[in-house]
Amino acid sequence: MRVLFCFLVLPFSFFSQLLTNSTSINITKTWFQEPSGWTYPMIVSVPNTPVPANGYPVCILLHGNGGQGQGMIAQFQNYLDCHALVAPTGYMNSWNISEENSDAPDLEMVADLVNQLQTYSNVDPSKIRIIGFSNGSALANRLFVENTQPGIDIICGFVSQLSEGNYHNGNFYLPSGQTSASLPYCGYDVITTPLTGRKYLNICNINDPLIPYIGGSSVGVTFLDAQDAAFIVAQSQGYYGNQLPNPGNFIGTPQNFLEEFSYLSGQVVHLKGDAGHGSNSSQLDYVSTFFSVDCSPANIHENSIVKIDLFPNPAFDRVELKIEDYSSDIEVFIYDVNGKLVEYSRSFIINLENYSPGIYLFKIIADSFTKEIKLVKK
Repeated sequence: MRVLFCFLVLPFSFFSQLLTNSTSINITKTWFQEPSGWTYPMIVSVPNTPVPANGYPVCILLHGNGGQGQGMIAQFQNYLDCHALVAPTGYMNSWNISEENSDAPDLEMVADLVNQLQTYSNVDPSKIRIIGFSNGSALANRLFVENTQPGIDIICGFVSQLSEGNYHNGNFYLPSGQTSASLPYCGYDVITTPLTGRKYLNICNINDPLIPYIGGSSVGVTFLDAQDAAFIVAQSQGYYGNQLPNPGNFIGTPQNFLEEFSYLSGQVVHLKGDAGHGSNSSQLDYVSTFFSVDCSPANIHENSIVKIDLFPNPAFDRVELKIEDYSSDIEVFIYDVNGKLVEYSRSFIINLENYSPGIYLFKIIADSFTKEIKLVKK
């Protein structure tokens, strides 16, 4: 039995809050284009099915340049079983990569969105996923390189691979300031290291008229070869073998050409297709399988007979989680009062010395139960 628990610093109004179709998620950012602040439009779609044992996985959908969130919901809602979908719309209908109309702090928005989603009691905080299309795929790749939130477990991008901005001179990079095609490597100038352990799926097409499959310049960006990019991602996740050669494993149909290049037992996958600057049913079916989860509803709910204690409670400098007849691996996500992740741990003992006095919430999730316990930190 695998146990996850989230350590949340939240007002009481957040306790047991549910994510629903009518949930209003408000994330406002300020930057030079919008000095008074701009709020990202958000569309939320929650399945009308029983909540899975660990809560709904959530997929954040990132549209292409000129698109909007609603279109992404329509495209993917029939392919992601028991997933809640959240689709923001970017500033001026674009995401900040290089030469787009937007210079918005989109990575900050996604980080804030992840933190908010993890506070809902019917959401699995360890299964926040990303799917991006075109310009949104470029943002998904930035998230793979730059974002360090462990709750994001899968990143998928359609029709845009890594660029030279993301990876050059043998290192991954993030921008120190504003991005622009007029800057070396579009302003991506700070070396960084991607988080390990995530699944990564990239889907590109050999006949894409906009994003060159074999690499090259387009839309103000110099792209890597799509297969080279996937190999680089695999290396960042611990792959030490040779790059997979052409042809890949053919998994298509007579109607839809599709080759698979799979590293690390399917943790990192590149699909080579022929759907132009778009997608087809074979690619979407693959995504459905790649994102699949156990949708079985919980059999034991909040009144579970499983004995779980926090000791001591109230606590001063540390607290220990005790689960009867259980000593296997755990993950701990620690959030501040705004839902921001401030620490990640895999220990049953949490050091509280650097935390302010207040009321905290442990949300404990296992294969067959969920439970919430409040803690008083003195």
